[in-house]
Amino acid sequence: LCFTLKGEKLRAERRQRPSPNNCCTPVSWGYEKDDMRIVLLANHLNVGGISSYVITLGRGLVSRGHQVFVATSGGSLVSKLQKSGIRCVSLNVRMKSEINPFLFGNIPRLLALLKAENIDLMHAQTRVTAMLAASSSIFCGVPYMTTCHGYFKPHWGRRLVPLWGRRVIAISRPVVDHLTRDMEVRPEKIVLVPNGIDLNAFRPLSDAERQALRDRWGLGREPVVGIVARLSDVKGHAFLIDAVAQVRKVFPDVKCLIFGDGPLETELKQRVQTLGLKDAVLFYPVINRTSEVLGLLDVFVMPSLSEGLGLSAMEAMASGLPTVASGVGGLLDLIQDGVTGRLVPPKDPTALALVIQDVLADRVRARDMGEKARFFIATNYSQEKMLDGTLGVYRTVLGQNASDVS
Repeated sequence: LCFTLKGEKLRAERRQRPSPNNCCTPVSWGYEKDDMRIVLLANHLNVGGISSYVITLGRGLVSRGHQVFVATSGGSLVSKLQKSGIRCVSLNVRMKSEINPFLFGNIPRLLALLKAENIDLMHAQTRVTAMLAASSSIFCGVPYMTTCHGYFKPHWGRRLVPLWGRRVIAISRPVVDHLTRDMEVRPEKIVLVPNGIDLNAFRPLSDAERQALRDRWGLGREPVVGIVARLSDVKGHAFLIDAVAQVRKVFPDVKCLIFGDGPLETELKQRVQTLGLKDAVLFYPVINRTSEVLGLLDVFVMPSLSEGLGLSAMEAMASGLPTVASGVGGLLDLIQDGVTGRLVPPKDPTALALVIQDVLADRVRARDMGEKARFFIATNYSQEKMLDGTLGVYRTVLGQNASDVS
């Protein structure tokens, strides 16, 4: 209670403080301002779903006239944000535990940013950064909120110290269910705002463009399937590799491209060797421009065991690719079986192989599914819809009084 009252007092003081642009007009509640000042917090900005989310959101907020700062430990995608006029602040937050003592050493640097830039709101993307935001909020009164990008194992620590902030964005309906059922978050704190895709960054390629791209990668006219995902158990790469062994019986020249890094790399490559698929399954490191590698594929495959929403699948669909995915989590929100893609049971390489064969065998139907998939993403998962929803949450958070917060 003392911390909450202290924070509310500081917030009242901030509302009367001139903004850094030397404007002498007192700033009222942040939700009334045309230009909110937001700090997005993420552990790192290497290729991945959260990084893509931060980049899409940050660019969109800037395009609408808001001031955006990203606090992170850095990464290969920092330059993308800097080119958009977003300032990145370096913090030591690339860690797994929210009680790591080194995390709290970042508080002075974050507080300095919040004060110097008169920040209205902190938006954390992980539990580690939520702990940092919550700790900093105690000292300066700047409120924070979070986005839940997937699933967590229920744990007493998460219930004792929830760290969800004033509101928590859930990226899909299954994540909403997870938060209320497993994490015991009050429904009124949760807002469903699905990820959005910048459609300008992803587009279908013509046959000539696709073949020219394949030529540069040393590929021919053989059927090509693939996946862009971290090499971890939950993404189901092993089942895709097993499925490719079966697909080869019908399409002997099929290629499977696997883009990504992760802890299972050695194990998966050994599996490929054991199955005699060295020439069929090709591994590539993660790359910054997924739009280019998606253009190499005839079919995108997402055999996940669990998925909060499935950003890679969304990007493939936005690129006009037929997508074969496991019927789990947020993928059920994205794919209508037989219309915008195909769904298969998880952990079933035989079923996966049969569906991949079916899609490869009927190119006309595959193209139709790809076109409908892009239209579906444009209609339901655009960057603009994500921005509208997120800004609505920001205004709600900034319009709350201390009595509204738990």
